[in-house]
Amino acid sequence: MFRLSKILVVIEPEQDDQLALDKAIRLARVSGASLELVICDHNAYLDDGFYFDPPQARLLRQEHVERNRLLLEDMAKVIRQQGFAVTVDALWGNPSYQKLIEKVLSSKPDLLIQSTRHHEKIARLLLSHQDWQLLRYCPCPLLLVKDLAWPEHPLLVAAVDPVHSNDKPADLDHQLTDVAHSLAKLTGGDVRLFHSCYQAPVSGVYPLVVDKALYREKTAGLLAAFSLPEDALCISDEIVTQALPAYLKQQQASVLVMGAVSRSALDRFFVGSTAEKLLDRVDQDVLVVKPAGFTDTVKKARPENL
Repeated sequence: MFRLSKILVVIEPEQDDQLALDKAIRLARVSGASLELVICDHNAYLDDGFYFDPPQARLLRQEHVERNRLLLEDMAKVIRQQGFAVTVDALWGNPSYQKLIEKVLSSKPDLLIQSTRHHEKIARLLLSHQDWQLLRYCPCPLLLVKDLAWPEHPLLVAAVDPVHSNDKPADLDHQLTDVAHSLAKLTGGDVRLFHSCYQAPVSGVYPLVVDKALYREKTAGLLAAFSLPEDALCISDEIVTQALPAYLKQQQASVLVMGAVSRSALDRFFVGSTAEKLLDRVDQDVLVVKPAGFTDTVKKARPENL
């Protein structure tokens, strides 16, 4: 069962609104989880030899990191007064997502929360944005929050794949539903499951006709395991990148819970994962869950491959 004991929150020092922190505090309040606030920063002007000689650059980096740490401490002091356990850490590194992944591996949070902003397509194509790299490599569940506030009773929608047609491990659907169900219980919300059984046409212009009853049968065990009613499942025969955003909007969902399996750089360049295609197409927060054993995969990876 998914439990929240520690939440790692990425703070944006230049932003007035801390979207990630707001939702982290709500989750910590109902779960009793501790919070760790982190800033991971980098400025090329402070690299050795770029503008300053190495000793001076090193001193300026230390001062920069210390300013960030003091900023975090000021934020933490206010939050501690509300009864929360809060620690802070200021990091320096380029690329920042590598440092954050190292932080996740050492700190072992149950959840990493980061706010996300709209990205241009070319940025995704070149894999240059921290959001996309964390989506692929963050070993713990990653909540990318947008600017929609959660209602009193939020709806979480888990995107499942009962026939594992997208190369997902067989138990990933159970993980996704477990996370969605656990967070719904904590927040007083509700859970829905969604699956697109769309099959592209082999020839011609008409898509293949699929048997929705078969997909419902394969999902029955998942519904039963979490005591979810049959109407908590939506099966669509439309393409997922169109059907799922429409369903989320229709249901007024707050969070999309989905799995992500890292593929090779070549595969990502030409295809991209469903999670990546959907992230900027939905207005809801996106909670990305990796399959069991993914932490070991990240630990074994060479830094330049992350």
